[in-house]
Amino acid sequence: MGHPGYRTLSHASVFPLELMMALGSMILGGVLERFPRLKVAFLEGNCSWLPWWLWRLDEEWEVFGAWEQTKLKALPSEYFKSRCYVSVDVDEFMVDYVLQRVGDDNLVLSTDYPHHDSAYPHALEIFLSMDVVPEASRKKILWDNSARLYSL
Repeated sequence: MGHPGYRTLSHASVFPLELMMALGSMILGGVLERFPRLKVAFLEGNCSWLPWWLWRLDEEWEVFGAWEQTKLKALPSEYFKSRCYVSVDVDEFMVDYVLQRVGDDNLVLSTDYPHHDSAYPHALEIFLSMDVVPEASRKKILWDNSARLYSL
């Protein structure tokens, strides 16, 4: 992403925007349609963008999908909910909106270790201190969903 001199802008936008495009490409390009057992994780780019993006993909598919070469049997959001995961940053307080709109079945935790801007060694403490994440959702985000993603 070419923004010379704008490291903050690049760092803030490149990860979520690339994940949004990758998710859209995987679903709308028919990858998940062609490979029904494939599970995909979109990591290190927050999750707060997810509700809007799933809504937008569904809306656009309903309007333009009939003219696409790739034929899907379900809405983009249904493919996501059945086989995709996205990571929550440990301090991503907007996760409560994601939990309300999308649910907690497709979220896993990202500590961002060993990057210099990670919250290590306090990442789990920070996540567990966020009162916007109910206890049942914490369990799913910290273990259940990752175990399902990686077939553990």
